[in-house]
Amino acid sequence: MTEKLGILAIGHGSKLPYNKEVVTQIANCIAQKHTDVVVKTGFMENSEPTLEEAPKAFSGTGVTKIAAVPVFLASGIHITKDIPEILNLDENGSGSLCIDGREVPLCYAEPLGADEIIADLVYRRVQEKL
Repeated sequence: MTEKLGILAIGHGSKLPYNKEVVTQIANCIAQKHTDVVVKTGFMENSEPTLEEAPKAFSGTGVTKIAAVPVFLASGIHITKDIPEILNLDENGSGSLCIDGREVPLCYAEPLGADEIIADLVYRRVQEKL
């Protein structure tokens, strides 16, 4: 059987629309660049779909593995406690989801972190304003 990857991009969410818009745009960019991957979004607070609801969106897609990735800069309580609890992950960041009656392996990626790409983007934003 051929592997089919699903990516669950997890955003914080907000009462304002901007966080959801940005996380959704990031997810859409991934999906456009990697057409063989199924990308969905879920949010911790104030936006939908909630992280609890989000895995249902993989129904009917045929994914055989899902990677959950927090679209956050750094670890905090959501990253270290809330998301692993909601997704029922073990201490290694592994678990599974029931999708279409099948157990689909789930892994948990790190937040974006301090990366040269992020630093370049910060510098680019500065240059845009100067």
